[in-house]
Amino acid sequence: MRVLVLGASGFMGSAIVAALHRAGFGTRCIVRHPDKFRRRFPAAEARPLNLASVEARTVEHWAGLLDGIDAVVNAAGVLQPVRAAEAWAVHYHAPDALFGACEAAGVRRIVHVSAVGIMEADTVYARSKRAGEDALVSRNLDWTVLRPALVAGDGSYGGTSLLRALAAFPLVTPVVGDGTTPVDVIHKDDLAAGIVGLLNREAGVRAILEPAGADRMKLAEVVAAYRRWLGLPPRPLLRMPDWLATGMARLGDFTRMHPVTSTALAQLRARLTGDAETFAAAAGVKPRGLEDWLAARPSESQDLWHARLYLLRPLVRFVLAFLWAASGIVGLGAALSAGPMLYAELLEPWAGSPEAATAWVVAASFADLAIALALVRGWQLRRMAWVQIAVVLGYTIGLSWLAPALWGDLYGGLLKNLPILALVLVHRVLEEER
Repeated sequence: MRVLVLGASGFMGSAIVAALHRAGFGTRCIVRHPDKFRRRFPAAEARPLNLASVEARTVEHWAGLLDGIDAVVNAAGVLQPVRAAEAWAVHYHAPDALFGACEAAGVRRIVHVSAVGIMEADTVYARSKRAGEDALVSRNLDWTVLRPALVAGDGSYGGTSLLRALAAFPLVTPVVGDGTTPVDVIHKDDLAAGIVGLLNREAGVRAILEPAGADRMKLAEVVAAYRRWLGLPPRPLLRMPDWLATGMARLGDFTRMHPVTSTALAQLRARLTGDAETFAAAAGVKPRGLEDWLAARPSESQDLWHARLYLLRPLVRFVLAFLWAASGIVGLGAALSAGPMLYAELLEPWAGSPEAATAWVVAASFADLAIALALVRGWQLRRMAWVQIAVVLGYTIGLSWLAPALWGDLYGGLLKNLPILALVLVHRVLEEER
């Protein structure tokens, strides 16, 4: 059997592709960056397509991708899109065109990975996900809709990274609300094995299933289990009131600090539990409980590093934003005052006049403020790292030429640029999630 997989490079999608290959299935994977994907999955056929593009909405484009395909697994999703149109494109418009192409081509078997809680939540994510499900169930196809509970794995991404970070929090263990929210956690490999089982057994046809792990736990118990797994001693529970959680989620929306977003909070408040028995019976698998699969793979140093660095990632970003903002404000303040400016005086012989030197200082100050704004808003963070490095190096080289004595300044003049460059590089690495 040959399977077309959407969202193949994602947290769930990559586990699904690996499980299909282990079972002897061939795959054709729809991804944005096929070369990078092929390095991870050399046995897979990778085709480039952005599901938010216009061509992804056409039945004709999908028809060309279905040649030789026996089944489709759609694991594509975007929890907190920059624009609502992106969620509708990925969750509804592109899948609807694909389902129409499947109907026309006679590719009947479809496994569609949705999300639990979308019937209760009222977000762009939930509404567009519901529309995608409706587009599928209205078709004359052999479909199965999966609404998994919280999906985790040996690695982490998104919500599971946040759980690990909360577990590694110093002094206290923070939880949203009173920590009693019921949660079902399913390992991504168990979910992937279940999808393989559904395809092999031709089971669960025209059914909506809610994959879940074996043990239902409270949110505080999940975080505590991760803390024990990391080898950390227990700490007092810090219950985060709803107003504080809502405020942090809105701040996360503004700064694009995923997964601390209003959509993630809405999903948590809606429902994070499934139906493990029905899924297990249909798929022919028995998903493990969280405690079981954590015990089966003891934590290692990189797990603790990741959990703690995940906590530090927003701190690093906003410290850098503060640095650039302060630099820009100080520069503009000096330019607007009547007093002398050190850097303008240094630039004057090169610029040709005091006015030109001041103009250069003002331009540099606005550049600093623009970098600060980009960091606060979470705009192109990986690219902005290279911009920051280029600007810091430019300042360092220029000032070294104009005033090399600044290297011996009592307050560390140019020497401070070296740890700043190191911190920018650390932030660049922390923002590389996939």
